[in-house]
Amino acid sequence: MCQGSATAREPLSPEVRRSEMARLRQALRAGGYAVTPQRRAAYDALLDANDHTCAEHILEAIQRDHPTWRVNKTTVYRNLDLFQALGLIREMRCEDGRSQYDLALHGRHGHLICRRCGKLFDLDPALAANLQRELAQRSGFALDLAGHALYGVCEHCALGARTAA
Repeated sequence: MCQGSATAREPLSPEVRRSEMARLRQALRAGGYAVTPQRRAAYDALLDANDHTCAEHILEAIQRDHPTWRVNKTTVYRNLDLFQALGLIREMRCEDGRSQYDLALHGRHGHLICRRCGKLFDLDPALAANLQRELAQRSGFALDLAGHALYGVCEHCALGARTAA
């Protein structure tokens, strides 16, 4: 399961939540898909998290909020695939094959993941732009960091290793 971001975002305002649920309904209808309670509940769990989250946490939230429903991980993954195809969420695959999902309203961005504690950090867009520009100037390589992760050791774990030594 995912650990989420190291720096959690503020909860979404009621206005943004209403707007996002309306966006979900519009996107589903425009794509010819039914607006089912399970789809609304899965998207609601993503809105509640307002952070990078995994299918397992979404399933737990649905089961907690709707204990009489028979929803399984396959249903959650199908809905996540649909939400991604509709442009409502973005998927980030970790190097171990797991995926985490983030609301598209947060824009395209890269990630940093600590190899020691597993925490995920959003990559500062200005820093990402500088890295992409510098790499392009030096090597001619156009780096796409959006939706991808760079792995290393976070400041907290690096400090812990230094104080332990």
